Amino acid sequence: MAPWGLIGRAQVADVSEQTVFGFEPPKVHVVTLKAVDINVTVRGFAARVDASLTYHNATDNALELEFRMPVDEGAAVYKFEAVIDGRKISAQCLEKKKAEKIYKDAVQSGHTAFLAREDVLTADTFHLALGNLPGGSQAELHLSMMMELKVKTDGAVSFTLPTVLNPRYCPRDISPSQHTESVARTGNFETVIVSEAYTFGINAKVQGGHVIARITSHHESLNVELSDDSMSAEVTQDSGGFKPDHDWSMLIYYANPYKTHIIRESGDRAGTGLMKDDLVMVNLHPEFPEESYSHRNEILFVVDRSGSMQGDSIQSACATLLLFLKSLPTGCYFNVISFGSTHSLLFPGGSQEYTEETLKKALELHSTIEADMGGTEILQPIKQIYSTPPKPGYARQIILLTDGQVFNVDQVKELVRCHAHETRVFAVGIGDGASTALVYGLARAGHGRAEMVYQQDKLQLKVMGLVRSMLQESAQDVKISFDVDPPGGIKLIPKNPPIIFGGQHLIMYVRVPTSTEVKSITVSGVVGNAEFKNCYSGSDIVTIHDEEKTLHRLAARAQINEWQIDNEEDVVEDMITLSLATGVVCRRTALVGVDQDMKPVGHNPESIAMSAPPRSAGFSFGSMSLPLSAQPRSRGSSFGLLRHEPSASFGNCLQEASCASAEMDVYGDMGEEAESISEGHSPVDYGKNLMAVVSLQKFDGSWILEDAVKITSLPHSLLAGATMYKNETSWATSLVLAFLETKYSAEKDEWALLANKARMFIARCGDNLEALMVAARKVLAEN
Repeated sequence: MAPWGLIGRAQVADVSEQTVFGFEPPKVHVVTLKAVDINVTVRGFAARVDASLTYHNATDNALELEFRMPVDEGAAVYKFEAVIDGRKISAQCLEKKKAEKIYKDAVQSGHTAFLAREDVLTADTFHLALGNLPGGSQAELHLSMMMELKVKTDGAVSFTLPTVLNPRYCPRDISPSQHTESVARTGNFETVIVSEAYTFGINAKVQGGHVIARITSHHESLNVELSDDSMSAEVTQDSGGFKPDHDWSMLIYYANPYKTHIIRESGDRAGTGLMKDDLVMVNLHPEFPEESYSHRNEILFVVDRSGSMQGDSIQSACATLLLFLKSLPTGCYFNVISFGSTHSLLFPGGSQEYTEETLKKALELHSTIEADMGGTEILQPIKQIYSTPPKPGYARQIILLTDGQVFNVDQVKELVRCHAHETRVFAVGIGDGASTALVYGLARAGHGRAEMVYQQDKLQLKVMGLVRSMLQESAQDVKISFDVDPPGGIKLIPKNPPIIFGGQHLIMYVRVPTSTEVKSITVSGVVGNAEFKNCYSGSDIVTIHDEEKTLHRLAARAQINEWQIDNEEDVVEDMITLSLATGVVCRRTALVGVDQDMKPVGHNPESIAMSAPPRSAGFSFGSMSLPLSAQPRSRGSSFGLLRHEPSASFGNCLQEASCASAEMDVYGDMGEEAESISEGHSPVDYGKNLMAVVSLQKFDGSWILEDAVKITSLPHSLLAGATMYKNETSWATSLVLAFLETKYSAEKDEWALLANKARMFIARCGDNLEALMVAARKVLAEN
């Protein structure tokens, strides 16, 4: 990954004698990235991003440059402009092949031109090309996009600006031509290394009818100026600036994020298609019946153990696996699949019933997990899962943990889509640069949910939130109905009702004729044997006028995402028509612009693909492209030069840097204190290590009295004689539940499922749960 924070003179990279995909070793050029400016505007649950990159060609020759930049998979990229020495050129959205021909013809005729298009294999990477940048000239590139924001498990509305583009693992069955954008190139590309500092500015505005409680960040130190009424805020980076070795993030906590929020955006009366009508964005949190959880599930925990997961990622994944295993309900079936360059199953013969014996085997595997399995070959383990039919009478669910660095996203999504009728997929992306196209794409194709995790200590929270959704019975016969005047003319976008999970943020888009009044919206369906119905009044709708048509373009992107997953030829024409009408780029369109006023600079400009120095294995947003076999010297190198590494085959040319795997123990990331437990030494402070408390829970959901003594640090004699009970283990379990309430109230979402399991154990024993909990809380409070 090349950080944003470095630019300057081109230098010769350390290159092998071997050519890469037909490209000759790079020559020296001078191209300077002078500044990056990002402006973000957040309105409720939508964001607009305007990115500006300023480059200077310090050579005497015209150059053709190609960039790669990461974007969120669901982002609606709709505007691309360039300012060349004061002349402004605006791009048009055209059918892709036509746009590429216009670009190529313009460059060959000596005109400056630029082109933006989605990567052929993954929707979270954009390719930008700038042809015939005259010698000594300066170019400002302006790219605009819209992003949908959702309320996450912890209640935050999370905005993340991808700035890290990690190398993607390439399976051996994908050829170089499948993922190199060569169609628009007019010559052999050479490499430029950029190595001097440039400015990077980020400014954000938050507004849109919500009371703001606070604004924080995963990594950044932010300056937040909140308005007197707390309805808006200005956000800037502190004086230290942003170092682009990670994705930039902002967490917005609204005072009431779960309140239904419905916005109606007026259309463009002079527009066509979707843009002409009004667009309603519905934000709600549907409630399901209390008894909507099922124990008849077959749950497959798929964990990425590739080399790129080394360190904090695999330790957090290991701790999460422990929490997952302890939280499983009795009566379900489960399996654990590890994958890297190869894959292995805990139970090779298929999922096994969750019993004390199978849990013991899973914990033995858990104690040995390391990031020691090579590359990220995700397709084969998913194929292995689908090669066996689901258990009769059980709902099969997959939960995937990965840092998501692969090329064959479409292959995996298509496989998941084909089996969505029998298997739901939930996915978690770990760390900066994880592929949102893979993580969100798999969840969408598999009718599940997805989360991105940028702080390792949030992984358990996010995963257990997904597990709760996973254990819910699927909503069936979902209907979205509208009471409108005059009747008719309402269209849901996309047309198929969305997948609904109880209590989770649901976003819907509705196309409404300009003269139509929406009186109410009703969401209904069936969960298990119970019906649910959620009604929302039209009086709650707020009408806005936005010249950029943010909601219209987000709706277009949502429809395009569904069409691209369906991958049906009969929707291609509709997809292109929608893309051209809204300007939102899809895989079959591109943005192209030509400077017709500029005097031609001559033919055959020197073509270069550029990049900046690496921080770790990847590239940054706005960095130039290197040939795909380029790798940094080490994952920890921040300011060294990129170099080409010879590879035996293309299949492993993008494998993550090999590195020693961190030692793991049964307690995940508990360090030396956990080792002392496993070796029988002095106990840990259970008030500071949730995983230690979790590890002592028995298969049936209970804790024994000896464990309660360890956890609470109270004498055995005190706890044993504290109250009357039918079952000593019920009392011990109540004590641990009270301890969790006291010491880990902030982490309740993480241990909620295993606490339910514990309460069910007490109920089976015939004890009075409420009375035991009152007594347990009293003992802990008084001692």
